[in-house]
Amino acid sequence: MIGLNQHRKGFTQQLVATFSDRVGVKSGFGAFFPDKTTRTKGFSIEVERLGKKVAVDVQRCTDPIRNKFSKSTEKIFIPPMYSLSFDFTSCESYDVTFGMGTVPNEITGTSLLQSADAKLTHLKDQIERAKELQRAQILQTGIVVLKNGDNIDFKRKAESFETLTGAARWTVSADCDPVKDLQDGCEFLRNTGRSGASTVNAIMGSTAFNNFKLSAKVKAEADIRNINRTDIQMPQMDNVSGLVFQGQVGAGDFIVNLWTYNETYEDAEGNEVRYLDANKVILLPSDFQGFTGHGALPAVLGNVHDGQYVGNVEATYEVHDVIDPKKMSWEYILNSAPLAVPLSVDRIYTLTTTSAS
Repeated sequence: MIGLNQHRKGFTQQLVATFSDRVGVKSGFGAFFPDKTTRTKGFSIEVERLGKKVAVDVQRCTDPIRNKFSKSTEKIFIPPMYSLSFDFTSCESYDVTFGMGTVPNEITGTSLLQSADAKLTHLKDQIERAKELQRAQILQTGIVVLKNGDNIDFKRKAESFETLTGAARWTVSADCDPVKDLQDGCEFLRNTGRSGASTVNAIMGSTAFNNFKLSAKVKAEADIRNINRTDIQMPQMDNVSGLVFQGQVGAGDFIVNLWTYNETYEDAEGNEVRYLDANKVILLPSDFQGFTGHGALPAVLGNVHDGQYVGNVEATYEVHDVIDPKKMSWEYILNSAPLAVPLSVDRIYTLTTTSAS
């Protein structure tokens, strides 16, 4: 017969294993910033801009043209820390198991696991939304805004932001030219961003897409019978990411995949906010590179018999429990240290389709 402390350890391990199998919230931008973990608190990236120079011929038996390579720029990031907890004693069936000093049986143990798992998943979802908000901020402003610590500015070029004014606004359907605006953005990605892709993803807010498809010039292109330059289809839902595929359009010599993204989160005041501004369009070429790095997390390692110590573990999430005799609480704590990073920062173009004037 095992003791209550031993059973508690086994229960905790089972709970963490159960929790790790849960599916997170929808995060459409996450497809462009896949998760990576590191063994250190921070991580670095190297950026090298080689350009697109063409070789120049030389006469035979003369000196070659010497090439000079500038050093790569190394950037070191310390991801922000997210730490959330809940009181395990508030879980269903706790009072009739651990609360009474009784080892859970199969029925009460399952009830406890399900209740605690639901609470842990709720905490994880909050952090997943914070990760998605980081990605949204990078794609719209280039700056990750943090409450504790300095904001992280990825130094996007000023030319990567375009705000339409006057007759160019997409709300002025008779005069605006949305396809040309998309082409201009694609040209920036090719010329300044050094993208070699001919396929570009345009992720639109709801208002931007509605104005796009109502534009007179977009309708005119869609009416061409012999050469189909515009293919706006019935929406195809992606229940995992929240992205909705709306079709394709030819913009110059680029093929632009049209997506809409209207997922929301709840801010500190309880207001529902869209990750992507309804009037914005984000252009990302198919060779855009980014990731969501996760710094190493502090954890208690070892065991009570051979000694314990605090070390770092490589993980997306770390879960541990603490019994506080002063507060008379048994807390489960979920930690994560993520930071979204655009490796090819010049391969992002943000178009604001309406403005005040």
